[in-house]
Amino acid sequence: MDAAAIGRAGALIVEFCGEEYRVTDRFTVGRSADLELDTNPYLHRIVFEVLHDRDTWWLRNVGRRTALSVRSTTATTSTALGPGSATALAFPEGTVRFRAGPITYELGLVVELLERDVDLRTGPPGEAPRTLEWGQVELNPDQRLLVLALSEPRLLDPADGRIPTARAAARRLGWTPSKYHRKVDNLCAKLDRVGVSGLVGDLAEVAGERRSHLVDHALASGWVSVEDLAELDRDEAGPAG
Repeated sequence: MDAAAIGRAGALIVEFCGEEYRVTDRFTVGRSADLELDTNPYLHRIVFEVLHDRDTWWLRNVGRRTALSVRSTTATTSTALGPGSATALAFPEGTVRFRAGPITYELGLVVELLERDVDLRTGPPGEAPRTLEWGQVELNPDQRLLVLALSEPRLLDPADGRIPTARAAARRLGWTPSKYHRKVDNLCAKLDRVGVSGLVGDLAEVAGERRSHLVDHALASGWVSVEDLAELDRDEAGPAG
């Protein structure tokens, strides 16, 4: 996500072994912590903590000997975090990895970024106002894959009115149900802010209707085509994220 479009950080999601923990203030991880990893005797009682301070999430290495590796899911390098050190989580999604005795642990981190609404009508000083394109948003890679998975039946056969169920779409993407629902909620909220109806609130009470509205808008806007479906298979063949 473009840093210029990011507002303050919302909640933090910590993912471990298919379970998700939504954090709004402070959260510890270790052998005897808010998230108890296991009874590994080489594991510190608290290995690290995450805490929210001044609209930013911080990760602090609390352990005495354990080194942490923190990286964004889109980065090619990682940050080594020694005991007593801390780093700001300046990314939407990432991982923290460490070793305790013979066991290596990896946890997912998702920062719910609260995006600032951007007024496209206002450009730099001296420039004429820009022309708005109704209902158009920039999709990040996960949002694009989500749209592809939901639109797949219609792309393969325009006469096919079926929309994949939430469970089927999550399975097609290799996502957990909670990750799928979070991504749908975020995309629908993003579209609602630019005026697309039927995705948030009373009109979206029926989940199937919301998916249908989302696919209708995506196809009418030309966001994806049948040729793009190969991206779903490439994503399945790639490393787990």
